[in-house]
Formats: sequence, structure tokens, C-alpha cells
Amino acid sequence: MTGIATGLTLEQLSAPIETDPRAGVLDRLRAAAATASELRGLGDELLDRYVQAARADGASWSEIGTALGVTKQAAHERFVDAPLVWPENFSDPARAVVARALAEARGFGHRYLGTEHLLLALSAEPGLAGATLAGLGVSEHTVRESIERIIGRGRSGDSATLGITPRTKRVLEAAVRQAKRLGRQRCADSEHLLLALAASDGVARGILTQHRASEDALRERLASLIEPEAPEVAEKLRAPKRRGIRRRSRP
Repeated sequence: MTGIATGLTLEQLSAPIETDPRAGVLDRLRAAAATASELRGLGDELLDRYVQAARADGASWSEIGTALGVTKQAAHERFVDAPLVWPENFSDPARAVVARALAEARGFGHRYLGTEHLLLALSAEPGLAGATLAGLGVSEHTVRESIERIIGRGRSGDSATLGITPRTKRVLEAAVRQAKRLGRQRCADSEHLLLALAASDGVARGILTQHRASEDALRERLASLIEPEAPEVAEKLRAPKRRGIRRRSRP
């Protein structure tokens, strides 16, 4: 597999930046920084995918570190499976989703709870999250097939202690923030968990993207389902995401 390469050259990456003759040198610098950031993000996702696959197959952190050319400690710190702590401020339906996700992870023989397991559990959920996914053609069957193809099955036993990936932990935390932002409620429901997954950068988002279920599409579909009962929440879902305000530098 040593012949695998991106095929990208510096000239190919520079070409889109040089297309606008009106762009100044600082405009090109900003475009180059954005391109570099996107490439780093894709590289991180690529490594995450195959580290998870290696962990699912039973590889040790020492073996993963050797494959990456780093120490066991460095590999573990970068891709650590933290001990699973039951999420706080989750409603009963949302807790049921997490419980099913754990069961799905064990069923796959995986040693961790990943974003893909949460998505699989949500696709089978009978509430708003499941209806939103179904409306976009993302079924339990398609998600399960995607996990099989991307990660594969592992060798972990049913009694193994499961960890939680850093990305999954951030998704659980983000779900509570979604609940507070949309409805000013303290507990996250399954739909908030789905929104947090769609905004994350883990395996689940990759699966959603493959099935053309973007974050915007999910928000619009969920808004259409909620609108008859909660038009104010639907309005918030459709509102553009707030971004940080750039301060103008003083002359």
C-alpha cells in the first residue's frame, strides 16, 4: 500500500487561490489559511476513521502508536477512549438512545461508543429524530451498512468495558446546548442529539453526508415536523447559525 498518495501538488492547491485577479495578497493568504485548515481537518478525520477501525479490531495502543510512528502514550492521548460517564441532563428518550447505541457498539464488537453508534440508534428511534432521518432517506439499514463498510466488526466481547471517543463526548455535551438554545430546556431530547451529531465532524456526519443529509437539510426537515406544534422552535431551527463577530481593527 506504499503507492497510495493524494496526488495533490502545491500548484493544484494554489490554482483556485490564484483565479481571482482582483484578490490582494492578504486575500490570498486568508484563502490559503482556510485551505490548509480544511486539509488538516480532513487528515484528522482520516486518521480517526482508521484508528477506530484498528481499535474495533482489537489493536492495542502500542500497535497503533507503532503504525503511526509515535509512542503508545502519544497515540492514546490523541485518540483516547475516555471512560464512559452517563450523560447528565438527558431526557428518558435520549437516554434510551444512548443505551441502544451502547448495545449496538457491543453488537459490532467495538470497544468504544462512537458517533456512528449514536446515529444508528437514532435511526431506529420512534420520535422526532427517527422521523427526521427517515424523511431524508437515512434508515437503520443504510446506517448499519455504512458502519460495516467504514469501520467493520471488531472482536470485543459482550462483557468488555466500553470507552467513549472524544468526539462522542463533545456531541453529548453539544446536545444539551442545543436544547437550551432552541427551547430553553435543561434536558436534551433525541432531536437535540441528532442536531449535535449533524454539526460534529465524526463518522456519523460522514455517513449523513454520503446520504445527502446535510446539517441544513436535517434542520429544515425537523423544523417542518415541529412547526405545527411549536412554530417558535421551527423558526429558531431555520435561523442562520450565529457566528462570531469580527472586530474591525482600529486605524
